[in-house]
Amino acid sequence: MVPSRLSWSLFTASLVLNVQYAALATVVVPALLARADEASKETALAVVMTLSSLVTLVVHPLVGAWSDRSRSRWGRRTPWIALGAVASAIAIAGLGQAATVVAVGLGWLLVQPLLNVVEAPLDAVLADRVPESGRPRVSAYYGAGAALGLAVGAMVAGVLINRISLLTTVLAGVLVVTMIGFVVVNRDRTEAPARASLSWRHAWGDRDFRLVFVARLALVLGNQLVLGYLLYVVMDRTGRDVDDAGSLVTVLVGVHILSIVVGAAIAARVVRGRRVPAVIAATVVVACGLALPIVVPGVAGIAAYAVVSGVGRGVYLTADLALMLDVLPSSADHGRDLGVLGLATILPQSVAPAVAGALLAATGNTYTALFVVALVLVLASIPVISRVQVGPATPREGAAMMDR
Repeated sequence: MVPSRLSWSLFTASLVLNVQYAALATVVVPALLARADEASKETALAVVMTLSSLVTLVVHPLVGAWSDRSRSRWGRRTPWIALGAVASAIAIAGLGQAATVVAVGLGWLLVQPLLNVVEAPLDAVLADRVPESGRPRVSAYYGAGAALGLAVGAMVAGVLINRISLLTTVLAGVLVVTMIGFVVVNRDRTEAPARASLSWRHAWGDRDFRLVFVARLALVLGNQLVLGYLLYVVMDRTGRDVDDAGSLVTVLVGVHILSIVVGAAIAARVVRGRRVPAVIAATVVVACGLALPIVVPGVAGIAAYAVVSGVGRGVYLTADLALMLDVLPSSADHGRDLGVLGLATILPQSVAPAVAGALLAATGNTYTALFVVALVLVLASIPVISRVQVGPATPREGAAMMDR
């Protein structure tokens, strides 16, 4: 049994962490860049977000690996979570004071990697402290917290857009209080293992580990192709101007996130034993959601996509996170290996705008093409994930060590 205190603590920590991402990346940074240089804000935003994503691609797995090896009187993960939160808070408060494009860019280049200093060891807590039987339920809490955090962050930032200094101060304070509270309430008694860990090369050599990575990357990339251009999709399908379309997109995103939470709640009750069939079923639901706007015109098709794909994503995020925990090659390297798997989410989010832009340019801004390619990518993940053979009861450590 997993203590309910840990489940709710992970839910809260995930919610607050994703409030930061949503508020800062989707509202604060774009707003600050627009104020600093209205004429070049789009180019500046693209450059800043690309550079920060590249830095994060390196930082996330490295911090996970370093937290695996940490030794302290407070455990392995606690120093990274607590100190990372304090450093992030200082950087967030500084970002709120930025007045030039260079200052905003440098601020976000500090904030996003520092938030990953918190996130990487926090992810590893799931693998460290949650037994296999409890992973679907706790994964549902963690995923639901992330979905709600994205919604709350965007909403709060939208309300306080004209008071960015206050907003960033509040965000910084909430982050520190939450993460310090998390490590105090859930004391870290784990210690760095005395035995040698698997090398990066041997860990990547694990077949199931690679398959889960590739399948997740394909599905996330498919989803991001549509979500990243949802405003333009709505404008294209409805003929609305940017302001009216923006209001509708706000509603659609809210419905989509609520559907993700519903899907996570469903998954917490139905995902048991083998995870692969649950991941495949959820992927099929996501694919059905992506197919609806192709065959159903206008707002109805997009609304149906938001609901159906959202429920599918909620189940998928829960089942796939539990599966990710099951396929970790070595118990000595939870932080590092989860950091590597996390790249399957970070990388497609980074390249999706460029891929979607190239696709639209090649098709003469045919937005249906986004749904078609997204559908193909999501369906392509099914034969990959179906080859995963590990189950929650499958021994892995011995086999992994024999491969060395």
